[in-house]
Amino acid sequence: MALFTNCCKPYSTGYCLAYIFKADLDMRRREMNYYVFILLFFLAISGCSKNDEPDPIIDTSRPETIAFNEINSTGNPDWIELYNYGDTTVDIEGFIVFDVEESKYTLPAGYKIEPGEFLILNCDDQGVGLNMPFKLTSQGESITLQRPDGKMIDHVVFPAMQNSQTYARFPDGSGAWKVTGFATQNATNGAGPISYFTSYSYTPEIPMVGDDISFTLEISDGGNVSKIEVVYGKDGDTSQSIDMTSADSKTYKATVPALTSDGDLSFYFKLTDNGGSEVMLPEDGNVNPYHVTITSGDVPKLVINEIMAGNAATILDPDGVDEYDDWIEIYNAGTTPVDMARFYFSDSENPFDDRIPRDAPDKTTIEPGGYLLFWADGTTSQGPNHLKFKLSIDGETLSLYYKDGRLIDSYTFGVQTTDVSEGRSPDGGASWVKFNTPTPGTANP
Repeated sequence: MALFTNCCKPYSTGYCLAYIFKADLDMRRREMNYYVFILLFFLAISGCSKNDEPDPIIDTSRPETIAFNEINSTGNPDWIELYNYGDTTVDIEGFIVFDVEESKYTLPAGYKIEPGEFLILNCDDQGVGLNMPFKLTSQGESITLQRPDGKMIDHVVFPAMQNSQTYARFPDGSGAWKVTGFATQNATNGAGPISYFTSYSYTPEIPMVGDDISFTLEISDGGNVSKIEVVYGKDGDTSQSIDMTSADSKTYKATVPALTSDGDLSFYFKLTDNGGSEVMLPEDGNVNPYHVTITSGDVPKLVINEIMAGNAATILDPDGVDEYDDWIEIYNAGTTPVDMARFYFSDSENPFDDRIPRDAPDKTTIEPGGYLLFWADGTTSQGPNHLKFKLSIDGETLSLYYKDGRLIDSYTFGVQTTDVSEGRSPDGGASWVKFNTPTPGTANP
C-alpha cells in the first residue's frame, strides 16, 4: 500500500479510488480502439485482390520535357520513340524505361534530345546502349518512363497491332494516342493518323486461267484517304494498277482481269493519304508482293500411297545423321512427269500449311509410275523433301494440295505401330492396309 498511499497524498482515499477507476476505463477504451482499428484495417484490405494494380501516379510537374511519342510492337526490331516537346535540351542519362518491373533499364550517359527532336529506343533484348533488355508484344502491353529519382513521367498502355501499324501521339507530344498505318520513326507524326488495312479477300477462292479476280479491302477509316490501288502483274511483275472504289469509305473493291495462261498473279495494295504519305499491304509489297497461283486443267494424278508415323529402325533419313524420321510416300498414277514444287502438304485445318520449295526440281519431280518420299521431321532446312511437321503416331489427317489450292488427296489414319507402315494395296488403289514389311520408295504388295 506504500505506492498507493504515496500516489494519493495529499488526497483522500476515495479520491484515489476514483482516479484508479478512471485510469482503468481509459486503458480499456484505448485497448478497444486498438482492436477496432485492427478490425477495420483487415476489413479494408480483404476486398483487395492481389492482382489489383493501382493506377500509375505520374509526376505532372515534369521538369524534363520528355515523353513517349510513338510505339512499334511489330517491327524487326520493335522500337519506342522519345520526343522532347520542350524548348531546352534534355540529357536522358539515368532515365529508366521498362515494360515490367523485372526489365527496368537505366539509359546510359552520352545521349541528349534537342528541343523538338526524337530518339529511338530499340526493344530487342540486348540491354546495351539504346537497346532495351526486353521486346514488346504485338498483343499490347504497357511501357513506363521514369526520372533517375524513380518518379514516373510517362506511362502508356498500347493496344494490339498488326504489321505496319504503330501507336502514336497526334500531334507530337500531345495526350491523344491513336493507331496509325504509317510509321514515322524519328520524324513528326503529323496532324492525324493515316488509315490502316484491317483485312482483304478475293473471289473466286481458287481462281483459274480465264477467271477475273475481285478484290475486297477493308481499312480503318477513309476520312484521310486520297486513293487506294491494287498493284498487280504476272510472276513477280507488278507494273499495272487499278484504283479501288468505295461506297462507304471503309470497304474498297476492284476487279483484276484474268490471266490467260498458267502463272502467279502477284499483287499488293497501296494507300495514299491526303498528305501524300503511302502505306502498303503487305508492308514491303513493292518488293515482296502477295501471290495467287493460277492454273488450268485438272489436278495431277498423284496419291498419298504409304505413310509411317513411327519410324524407329525401318529407313534412315538420307539428309540427316542417324535419323529415323516419319515419312510419306507419293505415287504418280499418271502418264506424265509431275514436279511437285509449290504443292502443299498439311496435317492441320490450314490447307497451305507447308509449301514445297521450287528451287530443286530434280528432288521434287515424280516420273510416271514413280515414287517420291517426303520426310515429316520438322526440319525443312534439310532440303525440299522435308516438311515442317511430324506425323502423329496416335493418328491424324494428312492432305496434299495442288499449287493453286485444290485438294489432290487426303487420308485419315488411326493409331500407328512402330516400324509398321500403312499404305494402299496395290499402288494407287482404294484399299489401305498395314505393312509389317514397309516398302518406302518401291511398289506396295
